[in-house]
Amino acid sequence: MRQEIWFQKYQIIKLLGRGSTAKVYLAEHILLKSYRAIKCISKKHPLYEFHCKEAILLKNLKHPCIPIIYDIEEDDNCAYIIEQYIEGQTLKDYIQEKGPIDENIIIHFAIQLCDLITYLHSIERPIIYMDFKPENIIIADATIKLIDFGSAIYQDELSEQLGFCATKGYAAPELYQGKNLDERCNIYGIGMLLYYMVTGIYITKTCDQIKNIDLSGCCSKQLKHIINRCLKFNPSLRYSSVKQLSKHLSALIRKNRNYMKINQSLKIAVAGAQERIGVSHLSFRICSHFIHRRQKCAYEEKNNSGCVSRIKSRYIGLFPKDGIYECNGIPMLPKGCNKMKQDTEYPICVQDYGLLTKENFKEFLKANVKILVIGAKDWELASAEQALEITKEHKDILYFFNYLNGKQFQQVIKSMEQRNCYRIPYEPDPFAKPKQKSEIELLNELVRMLKV
Repeated sequence: MRQEIWFQKYQIIKLLGRGSTAKVYLAEHILLKSYRAIKCISKKHPLYEFHCKEAILLKNLKHPCIPIIYDIEEDDNCAYIIEQYIEGQTLKDYIQEKGPIDENIIIHFAIQLCDLITYLHSIERPIIYMDFKPENIIIADATIKLIDFGSAIYQDELSEQLGFCATKGYAAPELYQGKNLDERCNIYGIGMLLYYMVTGIYITKTCDQIKNIDLSGCCSKQLKHIINRCLKFNPSLRYSSVKQLSKHLSALIRKNRNYMKINQSLKIAVAGAQERIGVSHLSFRICSHFIHRRQKCAYEEKNNSGCVSRIKSRYIGLFPKDGIYECNGIPMLPKGCNKMKQDTEYPICVQDYGLLTKENFKEFLKANVKILVIGAKDWELASAEQALEITKEHKDILYFFNYLNGKQFQQVIKSMEQRNCYRIPYEPDPFAKPKQKSEIELLNELVRMLKV
């Protein structure tokens, strides 16, 4: 296979996939030394003309979110569509691997989709794309690619009642009602992709499976409002245009002061007003919560306690990979490990600073979410007062109180001068899946703060 040359310029490397209508090969352009995907379609296949029409339609489109069609070749038996090779994963796989993702990434993807749809509607012969679904979106280097234009149709052909394909649950209701179609059906499709990215709920049959986004999604109220408007059954109640939807999404990004670059790791810093106040325990609880949400999260030791070293000594056969130990499902970076500085394999990092001091306070403040674990017993008040003196100029620090019941906590917060205070629910096992309603609500509050 490796030595086979097609059309005097493409060296076939391997078969990428085989579907019901075509085979797709990975090839290298011999002169340009760049990869191509070659789709081979048999002329005997009933959908041969359909696929050729799709290729010709794509060949005339130029947009960064559409795979490039370089050429179309044919012989007596097959047609060969030579197109851009995209190395990435479908949105479906992306979400299943990462779980619900950062709100800013969601908006970033949605704005790209809006820009693409605006382009398709503005060309000389406008196109309506019918089949929005997670499998038809490829994520490649933080850029989306919309594939499978077999369901796309020229707007001037809609009146001819030509057949088209769409996926129930993701397609706008009017597609199945014989009504006039316009770009508002695309707004519904974008809304369903937003719904999937926020909730992680994959719709397999009909829209009856859709749960209320206000109850299911972990995102801002503003984004939920946008999704709800996109998914109105009556098209007249949706956004009037994709441009208007894009404008609202862009405004939401500008409102988010904690906007992070897509490839930047989000950090939660945890420190204590005194030693042995439960900083490491809480750090592991937070890590466990994210990991049980199927989100990659690492624990980073930022103190001299040697906690990770002592943990690994209790387990036989626990060996590091790139200096990282994995224990109870949590990747643990001991003090001095530079892995987090080299890449962003772990989008979320919980940093354990141990005792908060004037020396580590400046670095502590660099985190996206900053937590100070504090005590309120008589013998803990002196340490608490010292820590509060260090943090008094910073309003975004969260104060987590350990070993207090509800009544004691209500008394304590009266003296905290409107600081952001929380009570840590009791859970003896730091690695257990959160079960208490109060703890889940507290940890989900951290999720919302990070917008993940």
